[in-house]
Amino acid sequence: MAIKESSDELNPTVATAQPAAAVAGHARSLKDYLALTIATCGVGYFPVAPGTLGSLVGVGIYFLLQSLTFWLLGLFAAQNSIASFSPWSFFLAIELSVITTVTLVGIWAASRTEKLAGRKDPGKVVIDEVAGQMIALLPVFARFDPGWITII
Repeated sequence: MAIKESSDELNPTVATAQPAAAVAGHARSLKDYLALTIATCGVGYFPVAPGTLGSLVGVGIYFLLQSLTFWLLGLFAAQNSIASFSPWSFFLAIELSVITTVTLVGIWAASRTEKLAGRKDPGKVVIDEVAGQMIALLPVFARFDPGWITII
C-alpha cells in the first residue's frame, strides 16, 4: 500500500510520455549526490519521523554555532572591545548569515532532489525543517534562563 502525502492532493501525478525505467537508469553525478546529502542532512532516510530529526539537526546547528561564536569571542575579543560588551550582536549576525546560506543552498539541493526522486516534496528532503527551526530560534537567547526550556 502506497503512502499518500498531503502534497499529493494538491499535485496529482501526471502521466508523461517517457517511461519510468528511463529515469531509473540515469547515472547520478557528483552534484546529484551532493544535493541528496544536503537535502537529507543525513537523517532524511530514517524510516520514522525524518522531519522531526531534521528539526533536531537545526537545533544542533544552533547550539554548535552559539558555542563556537562565544568560545571564539572569548579567545580573540579584546577586553574593552564592542564584542565583549555585546556578544549577542555578533552571534545574531553570524546566525543570520548561516540561515541565509542554509536556505539558499537548501533551495538548490531540494529542487535537484525533487527532480531525482521524480516527486514533489519527497519526505526525505528535510533541509527545509533545518532552516525553519533555525529561523524559529532567532529570538531565543539560550544562555539566559529559561533558554533551554524555551527551546525544548
